[in-house]
Amino acid sequence: MAAYLLGNFKVTNAEEFEKYRDLVTKTIRDHGGEYVLVDMNSVAVEGDTEHLSVVLKFPDMEALQGWYDSPEYQEIHPLRADN
Repeated sequence: MAAYLLGNFKVTNAEEFEKYRDLVTKTIRDHGGEYVLVDMNSVAVEGDTEHLSVVLKFPDMEALQGWYDSPEYQEIHPLRADN
Protein backbone atom coordinates (compact mmCIF):
# COMPACT_ATOMS: atom_id res chain seq x y z
CA MET A 1 0.00 0.00 0.00
CA ALA A 2 1.30 3.46 -0.89
CA ALA A 3 2.66 5.67 1.89
CA TYR A 4 2.53 9.46 1.85
CA LEU A 5 4.67 12.07 3.57
CA LEU A 6 3.23 15.52 4.18
CA GLY A 7 5.73 18.29 4.87
CA ASN A 8 4.90 21.86 5.81
CA PHE A 9 7.89 24.19 6.03
CA LYS A 10 8.88 27.77 6.65
CA VAL A 11 11.95 28.60 4.55
CA THR A 12 14.18 31.05 6.40
CA ASN A 13 17.23 30.97 4.11
CA ALA A 14 16.22 30.54 0.48
CA GLU A 15 19.77 30.21 -0.83
CA GLU A 16 20.66 27.35 1.52
CA PHE A 17 17.25 25.70 1.08
CA GLU A 18 17.79 25.74 -2.69
CA LYS A 19 20.86 23.54 -2.19
CA TYR A 20 18.62 21.04 -0.38
CA ARG A 21 16.00 21.19 -3.11
CA ASP A 22 18.63 20.53 -5.77
CA LEU A 23 19.86 17.40 -3.95
CA VAL A 24 16.74 15.85 -2.43
CA THR A 25 14.89 14.79 -5.59
CA LYS A 26 17.46 12.12 -6.47
CA THR A 27 17.24 10.64 -2.96
CA ILE A 28 13.44 10.49 -3.22
CA ARG A 29 13.51 8.81 -6.64
CA ASP A 30 16.20 6.36 -5.55
CA HIS A 31 13.69 4.99 -3.02
CA GLY A 32 10.76 4.82 -5.43
CA GLY A 33 9.26 8.10 -4.28
CA GLU A 34 7.68 10.88 -6.27
CA TYR A 35 6.30 14.36 -5.71
CA VAL A 36 2.52 14.55 -5.56
CA LEU A 37 2.34 18.23 -4.61
CA VAL A 38 4.69 21.17 -4.11
CA ASP A 39 3.04 24.47 -3.18
CA MET A 40 5.13 27.54 -2.35
CA ASN A 41 2.09 29.63 -1.37
CA SER A 42 0.16 27.44 1.07
CA VAL A 43 -2.65 29.11 2.98
CA ALA A 44 -4.49 27.62 5.95
CA VAL A 45 -8.27 27.84 5.95
CA GLU A 46 -8.19 26.90 9.62
CA GLY A 47 -5.26 26.72 12.03
CA ASP A 48 -1.67 27.58 11.24
CA THR A 49 0.51 26.60 8.31
CA GLU A 50 3.83 27.54 6.79
CA HIS A 51 4.18 28.70 3.20
CA LEU A 52 5.78 25.58 1.66
CA SER A 53 3.78 22.35 1.51
CA VAL A 54 5.04 19.12 -0.02
CA VAL A 55 3.39 15.72 -0.45
CA LEU A 56 5.56 12.75 -1.38
CA LYS A 57 4.32 9.30 -2.38
CA PHE A 58 6.32 6.10 -1.85
CA PRO A 59 5.39 2.53 -2.81
CA ASP A 60 4.99 1.60 0.87
CA MET A 61 5.98 2.67 4.38
CA GLU A 62 9.17 0.62 4.22
CA ALA A 63 10.33 2.62 1.17
CA LEU A 64 9.40 5.92 2.83
CA GLN A 65 11.25 5.05 6.03
CA GLY A 66 14.18 3.69 4.02
CA TRP A 67 14.44 7.03 2.21
CA TYR A 68 14.22 9.08 5.41
CA ASP A 69 16.79 6.94 7.23
CA SER A 70 19.17 6.63 4.26
CA PRO A 71 22.68 8.07 4.65
CA GLU A 72 22.14 10.09 1.45
CA TYR A 73 19.09 11.85 2.86
CA GLN A 74 20.46 12.26 6.37
CA GLU A 75 23.54 13.96 4.90
CA ILE A 76 21.42 16.72 3.32
CA HIS A 77 18.66 16.85 5.97
CA PRO A 78 20.35 19.73 7.88
CA LEU A 79 20.00 21.92 4.76
CA ARG A 80 16.22 21.62 5.19
CA ALA A 81 16.00 21.58 8.96
CA ASP A 82 18.28 24.58 9.44
CA ASN A 83 16.91 26.76 6.64
